[in-house]
Amino acid sequence: MLKLDITKAFDSVSWPFLLEILDHLGFGRKWKQLITGLLATSSTRVLLNSVPRQPIRHQRGLRQGDLLSPMLFVLATDVLSRLFLKAEEMGLLQPLATRALQHRLSLYADDAVMFVSPRQDELQFVKALLHKFGVASGLKTNMSKSSAIAIRCEERDIEVVQQHMECALQDFPCRYLGLPLSLRRLNRNDLQPYLDKIMDMLPGWKASLMARSGRLILVKVILTTLPIHLLITLDVPKWFIDVVDKWRRRFLWRGRQELNGGHCPVAWRIATKPLHLGGLGIHDLWTLAWALRMRWLWLEKTQPDRPWSLLKVTIPALARDMFQLSLITNIGDGVSTLFWCDRWLQGKSIPELAPDLMPFVRRRGWQRHTVRDALHNHSWINDVIGGLSVQATWQLLQLCDAVDQAIIQEGQPNEHKWLPAASGKFTTKSAYDRFMIGGVSFEPHKRLWRSWAPLKAKFFVWLVLWNRCWTSDRLQRRGLPHPESCPLCDQSAEDINHIMLSCVFTREVWFLMLSWVGMGQLASVSDDESFQLWWGRLARRLDKDQRKAFNTLVILVAWEIWKHRNGVVFDAQQPHVQHLVQEIKEEAQAWARADAKKIKAAHIGSIFDRGL
Repeated sequence: MLKLDITKAFDSVSWPFLLEILDHLGFGRKWKQLITGLLATSSTRVLLNSVPRQPIRHQRGLRQGDLLSPMLFVLATDVLSRLFLKAEEMGLLQPLATRALQHRLSLYADDAVMFVSPRQDELQFVKALLHKFGVASGLKTNMSKSSAIAIRCEERDIEVVQQHMECALQDFPCRYLGLPLSLRRLNRNDLQPYLDKIMDMLPGWKASLMARSGRLILVKVILTTLPIHLLITLDVPKWFIDVVDKWRRRFLWRGRQELNGGHCPVAWRIATKPLHLGGLGIHDLWTLAWALRMRWLWLEKTQPDRPWSLLKVTIPALARDMFQLSLITNIGDGVSTLFWCDRWLQGKSIPELAPDLMPFVRRRGWQRHTVRDALHNHSWINDVIGGLSVQATWQLLQLCDAVDQAIIQEGQPNEHKWLPAASGKFTTKSAYDRFMIGGVSFEPHKRLWRSWAPLKAKFFVWLVLWNRCWTSDRLQRRGLPHPESCPLCDQSAEDINHIMLSCVFTREVWFLMLSWVGMGQLASVSDDESFQLWWGRLARRLDKDQRKAFNTLVILVAWEIWKHRNGVVFDAQQPHVQHLVQEIKEEAQAWARADAKKIKAAHIGSIFDRGL
């Protein structure tokens, strides 16, 4: 395998060569004039003492950053691919050893990989062809920076390559398109550079200066997405996922500080659930990897002519089973549908229709025989072996009748429908959500996450709903110092429902705030009612167009009550209802200014308008 280095690819494309390609492909005169104008007007200026000098007119190359440049570059490099295809047709290049590898040249921008046989005549031809292409197009190959990687070659083959290609020898794994290519399973040393790339980003984020809500956004948007390029292509080991999860967990809860179990208010398996199941919406990397790799199965079904379609793609068994359960096929030519595994017969798979028959079916035929092959001369019967039970025999007879009704339609592709998506087309999101079926719904998730409150306040109330705030009862269970009674009322033991709702101090605050917005009649609280149930009961009594503003108010009051409680505990402040109510109103003003259009649109006697 040759990994080629094309010298200054974008900057060296020959303009006459590119225009000749456009003419050969049938582009019109106006289009070629437009491209000529774009190329001819390109120039560079050098800043000298912050003053731009005279423009330097370009004579070759494509504009960097221009949206059209990558497409023009593809047209130029496509010539090289066609040259090698033509050479193979003429017998100048030996055919590839495996039918699964349909193209010997892989080009992506200026990254090129080529498969050649280690024969003297072929190596000399490849070198000459690359040289002639470079002279014509300006895309010259720098052999001194290129590398050759042996794939099951003998020692004399390696010597031939060294003698004729004048490039460095390299061993697997090598990197191509940001991914490690290897003939064996990747070990820790091979994957460590990708972990280092993630780790190197953390110090610059100043996690100690960020609220948890800000760190949550970085975890979801950056730390979770960085390994996706690997997860979609490689079967990464469990330790890799564990390391990334450790860093995500530590960054969320502790920033850059060391983390142990006691520092995590909520278990990571809960935090990585979707919002409607009580989590923070952080993707679980294992499940995400399965969902990402299921796309290969979808493309195998719907686009079997892709160049990689004959290559073996490793898919976890659980992901493959979920894919087969989520896909229904209407038979056309039967080429891309598996007879024994896929759901093609009456909307079901054969294991669903004849479960007692399946123990008598050869396992090796499950993932090999297509519907087209199996129906030809009823060859699927040959996969059934052994002495069948009475029930298996009965199901076999029923299956024969059902299969006889299936008709192969020559030239008509199969129609595949992805059940989790309304469009019937596969999406990674729908596949990920499919794995979440069966989870216990988190009832207040809409009231919490669809409100207009800032994320930091929502994050806090999420902890309240999971009872993960450090109130006296939780401190006592862990043998930690704690107040003997509620710091606000000094009458009862403190727990999260008491401090948020049933404390006499808190009840007065709720009454004053709800009365402020004309909802004082909702302030009644039962002694045994939890904060979550009380919130839900009140929200259901309001019209839909009032609920979002009301939910925002509830989150605001709960947030300010907790801040006031912490001021009493840690700063020796005195509990004061009127001061707290005034702080809530001032914070309401700030929230209204931050998102005034949405909040003022609420029809609840205008909750926040009174503070403006």
